[in-house]
Amino acid sequence: MDLCVQVKVCEGCGSLFYRAQTEGKIYCRGCEEKLREFPSPESRKRRGRPGRKTIPKIWAVAAIMEGAL
Repeated sequence: MDLCVQVKVCEGCGSLFYRAQTEGKIYCRGCEEKLREFPSPESRKRRGRPGRKTIPKIWAVAAIMEGAL
């Protein structure tokens, strides 16, 4: 059985490592372990000011008022 490998440069630390051509790894094993400690983007809370939702409510009230007249 043949295994085709590529020599890649780790994007985290710059070291050289081998990866199989079928894999899409961009980090060496050491950097992958370090990155597992960080939270995933999906688990982080969205920061910043909450969105404003008052405009649709105002238009809905205006539409109801026009219907009452």
